[in-house]
This record gives sequence, C-alpha cells and structure tokens, in this order.
Amino acid sequence: EWERIEASSETQPGGRVDHTFTWQSKDFSAGESELRYTAVIQGDQIGYLDYFIKIPENFTRQYASERNIAGFINDIAYFVAMFVFFVIAGLAIILSRPDARRAIGPALLVAGVSLAAYLNSIPLYKSGYGTTQNYFLFWVNLGVGILVSVIFSGIQVLILLAGANSLARFVWPKSDKILARGIDRWENFSRSAWRGLMLGGVQMAYVVLFYRFAANILGWWSPVTSEYGDIFATPFPFFYSFNSGLSAALVEELSVRFIGIAFFLWLFRGRYKWLAVLIPSVAWAFAHTGYVASPIYARGVELTIVALFLSYIFLKFDLLTTIMSHFTYNMMITGVALLRSSEGYYQISGWIVVITLMLPLLPGLVIAMRRYIRKETPSPETMTLSPFQNSDLEQLSAFSVKADWMSLASQENRKILCLHADDEIAGFVTGYIDDKQYGYVDGIFVSPKWRRQYWGATMLQAILEELRGNGATDVRVAIRPTENRTRSFLHNLFWRSGIQILTKDESEQNFKSAMKELFRGFRKEKPGEYELVIPRELI
Repeated sequence: EWERIEASSETQPGGRVDHTFTWQSKDFSAGESELRYTAVIQGDQIGYLDYFIKIPENFTRQYASERNIAGFINDIAYFVAMFVFFVIAGLAIILSRPDARRAIGPALLVAGVSLAAYLNSIPLYKSGYGTTQNYFLFWVNLGVGILVSVIFSGIQVLILLAGANSLARFVWPKSDKILARGIDRWENFSRSAWRGLMLGGVQMAYVVLFYRFAANILGWWSPVTSEYGDIFATPFPFFYSFNSGLSAALVEELSVRFIGIAFFLWLFRGRYKWLAVLIPSVAWAFAHTGYVASPIYARGVELTIVALFLSYIFLKFDLLTTIMSHFTYNMMITGVALLRSSEGYYQISGWIVVITLMLPLLPGLVIAMRRYIRKETPSPETMTLSPFQNSDLEQLSAFSVKADWMSLASQENRKILCLHADDEIAGFVTGYIDDKQYGYVDGIFVSPKWRRQYWGATMLQAILEELRGNGATDVRVAIRPTENRTRSFLHNLFWRSGIQILTKDESEQNFKSAMKELFRGFRKEKPGEYELVIPRELI
C-alpha cells in the first residue's frame, strides 16, 4: 500500500549513523496532494515517526497570498472595532465626566481573572525558556509582562464601561441599556443572564448548522481543530475558560455592540438605525478574518449574521443579555473539551465551567422565592410627582435631611415636589427664586430603596420647569468643591460649571490629608452617613 520515495543516511559527529525513510500512499486521493509516512532511525532506535500530507507548492503559495489579504482585512476591521470605538469611549468620558465608580468592580474582576489565568499557566512558561537566557531575567521579564497585561485588561474594561455609560447620556438619557435599573434590578439581572445563557446555546447550534450548510452547498471549509490543548497541562484548566470568556465578552460587547451602535445612532440623529447596527457588526465580524477558513470571508459572513442578531437582542433587551450570550459561547468552547475528557479531574473542571454559568441565575431565584414565602407585594408600576401637602410632613421629616418643612412650605418663592410610590414618599426636590429672579435648586433627595432609577434626573427636570414657569430667568445649583457625587450627577445630566468661588482651606494640608481627599470619592457612602441642610448657605 506504500511506495518508498526517499531513503538517506547521515553520520553524526560521534559516529552514530541516522537513517531517514519516507513512503507515499498508493491509495490516498486529494487533488495533487500526497499522504506520506516518514521514519527517522537514530542509530538502532526509532527517533521520529509521522504521517503528513505533502501539499503542492502552488496551493501553498496561493494559500499564503490569501492569508496575507485576510490578515490585512482583519487588521483594518480590528482597528475600527476596537481602537476607534475605544477612542470614542474616551471622548464620551471627557464630554460627560461621569462617576466612574460603577466601572471599577467589573474592571477589577476582569483583571483578577486575568491574573489567575496567567498564574495558572506558569507550568507552560518554562517551554519558552531558551538556554542562552539568564534564568532569573527570564522570569522577571515574564512577570513584568503579566503585570502590564493584567493592568491593561482592567483599564480597558474601566474606560469602555465608563465610556458606554457616558455615551448613553446622549442616546438613551432615561434608560440604562446595560441592565435596566429599578427596585427589581437583581431579578432583571438573573432574567437577562438566563436569556443570554439560552442564546449562547443557540449560537453554538448556529455555528454547526452554518458550516454544515456552507461545506455541503457552497464548498466552504473551516478546519475542525482544537486550539486549547495547553489547558490540560495547567493545574486548574477552567481558569482559561473564565479568562477567555469574561474578557472577550465584556470588551467586545461594550466596544462594538454598545459604543459602536450608540455612536452611530447619535451621529445619524436616530435615523438609519439599520446602518448604525450594520457598520459595527460588519467591523466586528471581519475582525475575526484571522481565523483560518476558505474563502477568507467565510468567517466574516458567519459572524455578521451573529452580530446582527446580537444587536437586535441588545436593542430589544439590554447589553447584559448579549454579554452573557458571548460569555456562554466562549466558556463552552473549552468547557465541552473538558467535559468530553475521559479523565475525572478534567470532567470536574468542565462542570465547574457549567456551574459558573449558572451562578448569575441565583440572585433572581432567591429574591423570587423570598417574596413568595414572605408574600411581599410587588413594587408599584407607576410613580407620581406632586406638590407638597401637609399630609406629606410626617414622611418627609423621617428622611435624613435637616429641614423645617412647614417654614419652607410657607415661603411664596419656594417650590417643593414630592415623589410618591403609592402611599410612600420616595423622595423630594425643592428650589426657590431669589429677588433677582434667579432660580436655585437647593435640595434633591431619593430614598435608598428608589435610587439608581433616574428619579433624581426626573425630579430635577420637573423643578427646573416649575421654577422657569414661575419667572426664573436662570436656574442654578450651588455645590461645594467636596461634593463629588453631586457634581458627577449634574455632569451626567449635562449641567456645566458657570461660576466658581474659591475659598482658603484653613485646615492643615499634608500628604496624608491629600490621600484621604483623593480616595474619598471612591468610598461607598451609606445612606445614613450624611445629611443635607435646607436651605443651604450660598457663598
């Protein structure tokens, strides 16, 4: 069945004679290629055995030319999908100047998972050590590279998430497209996670069907290989799944799905929505042209369909759904390889991947069960904003705000609006008009239960219209330099500084006090730790 086509011998410096034999299969048929079998005998022992397909030189040259074009398309698309949208995120941050603390948690999570994945791969790094290198410097360089990569991954998510929240102020000012806000946010979180988990399975089925159709009908092909064999040589194989799933899902969904679509929606002023979806979708899809496939645009066509589908899901629901879908698909690529292993430890690692995908479902399940057991009433579907009434006095006095409400309500130049959730007062806003016809908003409060649902912005807009309707020529908010949260809140609503008054700080300034001031803005404040004083003293 084989025809010998090569036989050679070579004498080594020590006197050992090595022999090389190559045979060609007589039965193999695949165009002009040949199936070959080679054996190398080192002295009297077998040193090397291998089957391989000898590919014709014309095909090799044509393939190299195609891969060069594919690499060019991949680089251009990646530049648009990642770098351009990343820059747009930075510009949105500069324009909106948001409170970036919401982005710190996900950024630290990505950095932590990335660090764990790098440390888990330490057994693999020695294979890259060259014996001419200094061994100590080899590990120093490796450690510095890991540290830089981990820091960059965290900063990348931080900027993209802060930029996405900033850009949303221009496109979706009264809704959160990452995850819907509200008192039921944890249930919404689990609901979106469940939706994304199911869609991740749909994506896996789609890929199989796409290439079955493309191979049998169109003659396209993509090699069936596993590029994740190294994970079996690591102590905790599931860490690779966590890293590849979380980082790619967050970065790509934030940059392409959110920032890309939001930017073009803003650029087109809400028109040509189909084009605002198509441009980032195609850029993301063809940024994967570096994967081997024939023709070179096969992967781009496959993922353009996926991108359009995920974009529809994002606009209909929220970004968390598409993040979870992307996360599920990437996790299960390696998770399936672990589950199919015959080794028990690898199967356990695969089940850890599956269980991790189920964890986001727990908060909503626990809350739903607790509400069922306690028979809690659902939150009201409507909220109303109305002027102050004497019946509101008791609930307003219970807030952590110092105010003589009866005295304030008696002022003819003052307006007080109360936010009602059925019989409960969820917050208030108050302002007045001075003798120069300037309006001032000097109090706005939302109880902790109802925060992060845009009620602060709604009440601010309502008091603004109320004061203007009563003759205010200009409406202002006076804040102290240390009130960073208030400043961020107003900046997010596109209020800008018009007047700045500087005063001498008489307290002792040193390095310790400067550091306290720096980190004060990152400290999470509890509702009862501060009080507002109304009316506030204006400088």
